Amino acid sequence: MKKFLIVALVIVLLAPFCTVLIKKQLYEKRIENYLIEDMSYQKEVIQSIVCKWHFAGLPSYWVKVIFSDEPNVVYIFFPHNKDHFGPYEHSTIDGTILSTDQLKHFKSYE
Repeated sequence: MKKFLIVALVIVLLAPFCTVLIKKQLYEKRIENYLIEDMSYQKEVIQSIVCKWHFAGLPSYWVKVIFSDEPNVVYIFFPHNKDHFGPYEHSTIDGTILSTDQLKHFKSYE
């Protein structure tokens, strides 16, 4: 009985962490599929796709995408809305402010 309680406690403590990791992987794949299938990007053009999670943030998940031809710009997608993913925001790694006209991959949210 004691072993069962220990195993149950470990499962209860690890379940939230596993849920977050699984959702992060799901959202990364969802945005990758959106970029490749819907937006017709080649996989080689996408340098990185990383999902972030914040416990108290709204939204709690967001995906940062960096394209290989714009390595200084981070595009932020919110993967919750399955009908339209964004990009919703952009920022530069070095703090330079760019207008949306200067960005190669920014399409306004409609």
